[in-house]
Amino acid sequence: NGSIMVGASVGIFNPEGEMHYIPKSQNSFNFNYRKNKINIFGNYNPNFFKGRNVQDIRRKFYDEATGELLSSTEQMIRFKFKGFNQTLKLGMDWYADKKNTIGFTASAFSFDGSPRPTTATIIKDGDGNIQSGMNSVTENNIDFRNFSANVNWRHQFDSTGRELTADVDYITYDRHADMLLETIPFDKFGQTGGKMMLRGDLPSSINIFSFKSDYVHPFKDGRLEAGIKASYVENSHLVVYNKKIDDQWYHDNRSNHFDYEENINAAYVNLNKQFGKWSLQGGLRVENTIATGYQRVTSESFDRDTTNLFPTAFVSYAVNKTNNLTVSYSKRIRRPDYQMLNPFIFFADSLVFQKGNPKLRPQYTHNIELSHSFKGKYITTLAYNTTDDVIAQIVKPDGIKMFNTFDNVAQLKNISLSLTIPVKVSKWWNMNVFTTVFNNHYKGFYNAEPIDVNTTSFMANMTNSFTVSKGLTAELSGFYRHRGIDDLAMLEPIYQMSLGLQKQIIQGKGTVRLNIRDPF
Repeated sequence: NGSIMVGASVGIFNPEGEMHYIPKSQNSFNFNYRKNKINIFGNYNPNFFKGRNVQDIRRKFYDEATGELLSSTEQMIRFKFKGFNQTLKLGMDWYADKKNTIGFTASAFSFDGSPRPTTATIIKDGDGNIQSGMNSVTENNIDFRNFSANVNWRHQFDSTGRELTADVDYITYDRHADMLLETIPFDKFGQTGGKMMLRGDLPSSINIFSFKSDYVHPFKDGRLEAGIKASYVENSHLVVYNKKIDDQWYHDNRSNHFDYEENINAAYVNLNKQFGKWSLQGGLRVENTIATGYQRVTSESFDRDTTNLFPTAFVSYAVNKTNNLTVSYSKRIRRPDYQMLNPFIFFADSLVFQKGNPKLRPQYTHNIELSHSFKGKYITTLAYNTTDDVIAQIVKPDGIKMFNTFDNVAQLKNISLSLTIPVKVSKWWNMNVFTTVFNNHYKGFYNAEPIDVNTTSFMANMTNSFTVSKGLTAELSGFYRHRGIDDLAMLEPIYQMSLGLQKQIIQGKGTVRLNIRDPF
């Protein structure tokens, strides 16, 4: 058996009165073949996309003593990008006997893209008079390749569900980017100066090795689970910048070479048990992380060795046939991804760039929830969580330049009340409503300045499905998120509506869908 999905979409982009039609294509091909003890499966997904983006940045510089406006900059960034990615996956399962299954999968991913930002920058004095400016164009060519392989084994001891599984994984990522930044400055009279050129060669590679094993042991009215996992990651990132002076290319001192290694070892145990109307579950995961980072150019390095415990607890009580109460606690971790740790400078234009922060720490969240379920579908949840060392993308000044980076900026306290309400309006109309009211309180430091920000906001999401006729259905959905703060960014209200139509064809074996997102 198998399936084929082909899809095309077009985006309409009209921020400044000039209409742009942006095509995309999403496709997938899947198959599964089983005979006797062998099962073979696979899929192939080719996707093409284009996109546009508009960003305006306005900055003002004041005298710290008098508060007088000294100067300002205005940047108008027009961003175009396109890309093509492909995913191929092949796998096989061998049912060796009634108790043992051995499997193998291999997958590959490729991406080729060319983002191209064009920037116009104007620098004014305190009275608003143009003093100078620059026009920049950045040509980027990015190639990304990924390969992964997995070998897995499953042993079923008996028919009760007692089993032992093991997985060995290898994943490799290779990324290569070429960049050429051309900048032409001009003075207050509009006279242009000499062209400045900077080119960059940015290769990087990541290799990941991991092993995990899990054991499941059911017993009367309960279940015991336990497992171990070990992973080793090695990263190597290189950036070579050259600048052009008098038609000659010279090495730029912003070049760098960063190596990062990480070893994580973890073990867990989880137990759940039913006592009449009570259901109890508790678990504990212990995790040790050893990480080292080294910048070859500056000889800077860091070492980390941390061990953490992550407990979970869950208690549920069936009040009666229609009402159920649940209280739970969990501790979670969010690690910074490798690009956040990479200290390299990546240029958007001559005044805006991004670089990572190798000193970035993981963030830890403690979460408590109280939930009530009515008839298994009307759900009310009250949640409270605290997050330490919140990871946020922040903007830092560098003279008249600015750069994006990542830092552990604050502690977050969040409290929320959520409702899930399904409604059957009629035989042909079903509606599902989800809404949440929440308060975010951030307290910490931003660019060495103390911050204490507290906002309350809400979000609502509604989905309507209609049965038009046999095999023909329609959908109307939308959401609204009120003004609020998230990771120290104040977000204005966002709302969107989507329309959809779906038709079953080929005696129910095929489907044709038409979707329109944000028609207004």
